[in-house]
Amino acid sequence: MPSVVATTTISPQRTGAALVLNWTYVDGTTTIAIATNYLGTSQWLGIGLSLDDRMGNDHVFVCQRLSDDTIQLQRFINPNGHSYPTLMTADSNLGGIFQIKRIALNNGVAYCEFTLSNFINTADRRKKRSVSLLSQSTQYIVLVAIGSLDSSNSLVQHFLTHVLSQTIQLNQPGIITINNFEGSVVLIRAHGIIMLFIWMLCVSTSIILARYFKKSWPTRKICDKPIWFAIHRLVMTFAAIMTVFAFILILIYKRGKWTSSNLSREYAHSITGMFVVIAAIVQPMMALFRCHPDHRYRFIFNYAHAMVGIGALILSITAIFLATLFTSFNSELSNYWKILVAW
Repeated sequence: MPSVVATTTISPQRTGAALVLNWTYVDGTTTIAIATNYLGTSQWLGIGLSLDDRMGNDHVFVCQRLSDDTIQLQRFINPNGHSYPTLMTADSNLGGIFQIKRIALNNGVAYCEFTLSNFINTADRRKKRSVSLLSQSTQYIVLVAIGSLDSSNSLVQHFLTHVLSQTIQLNQPGIITINNFEGSVVLIRAHGIIMLFIWMLCVSTSIILARYFKKSWPTRKICDKPIWFAIHRLVMTFAAIMTVFAFILILIYKRGKWTSSNLSREYAHSITGMFVVIAAIVQPMMALFRCHPDHRYRFIFNYAHAMVGIGALILSITAIFLATLFTSFNSELSNYWKILVAW
């Protein structure tokens, strides 16, 4: 059977992330070829065949670029969603015999080609199994995930996922091309940019303004309010709104799922970030129901408002530092913590 890789190519000069998934069907054998220029050193790309658009009960084929830039291809099953996938063995018998046909790395483009053949008969399907049997006659939703490899070349939880709109059926030929694989990453970038801008610039500046500029411009007012107070209120309201907006962006990216506790830094970031979001909501609500400046219990609000605000700023800095140490960034941001220290 001729190689499918010949028609599954990506130009080495291409600057954007791309993925080509090509499959053919001849005499009961399905040949699948994966080509991508997105894999960096010590990273993996997984193609999951799923009955729905969520992880769990899936057959996964993982193309890995090891630390020495060699390519490795393995088959897994993912019975329980976010749990670590199970490596398939030759006697697993979960639908189709998996055979590697060709693996290569040429000019930064990783190629992984394999065949699936000798699918089991209908009688064997009655047996209770951890996942549904892989079938050539079933339409599958394609889930794509990319993650890092640790020092022992074991899979680390993915940092990018993508659900393809086009389905795949293994007894019918087809091809799927993704010209911009980084679409969902935009949500992460937007989340990070907004949070950095709000908490490193807006919030810190507004706190300094409220702390040290109360006696400035004593005769000038905005809407009958001191200038420092008007600016402080405007900036902090904007900061609260944008913080909630950035939180919604990451919820959309994660599709409402909580970060796994197996990723300690990411998990700590999510917990810390939740407290920051809660504080961002509580602060304006607290200010909205504050008592008059001359009220005898006003000091309670003053202390509470200051403590929640400073606490939120400290937690936001912690969350930012944790984000620079994410496993998914593969050390790309590990040097930028020095900039944060300088700030």
